[in-house]
Amino acid sequence: MIALETLKGRLVDSLLEVQKEDGYVARERFIFNQGATDEQLAQLPEWTADDYKTFLRLHNGAKLFQHETLSYNDGFELFSIEDCLTYSNIWECPENFLAIGAGPDGEWIVYEMNRPEGNRIWSGEFLNFEEWEEDAMPFGFERWLDYLIVAQGTQFWNWFR
Repeated sequence: MIALETLKGRLVDSLLEVQKEDGYVARERFIFNQGATDEQLAQLPEWTADDYKTFLRLHNGAKLFQHETLSYNDGFELFSIEDCLTYSNIWECPENFLAIGAGPDGEWIVYEMNRPEGNRIWSGEFLNFEEWEEDAMPFGFERWLDYLIVAQGTQFWNWFR
């Protein structure tokens, strides 16, 4: 996870100045949880993708691209294992889907794993996993996180919709 390690190396007091769409520039906060233990990782379904487990070993959850002074969550929250399992049940995720986070305005971020065609990240509000194929991004967690970092926390998946 080179992009993640490089990002963390650029932080000053957990803050980074970023430029987003429409010329908006702000200092945004990043919070990284301690890494998950083997016991915590054992709670995940056996089909959980290796790239996601690698992230959880580094950080059992994180908050990314949160405005320095705003009191509400305007950035991204990557869930801890406990929250992944809780939200997967609340959001009624089908088999091989795991709720991994929430974006601005409560947008769901769900990881579909164990597919012969390759893993996918889904993002949207109140996802309907059978009908909304356009909400699926055709790559796994590590590439999605890399793109999110390069796009400085903007919802890059909406740029061409």
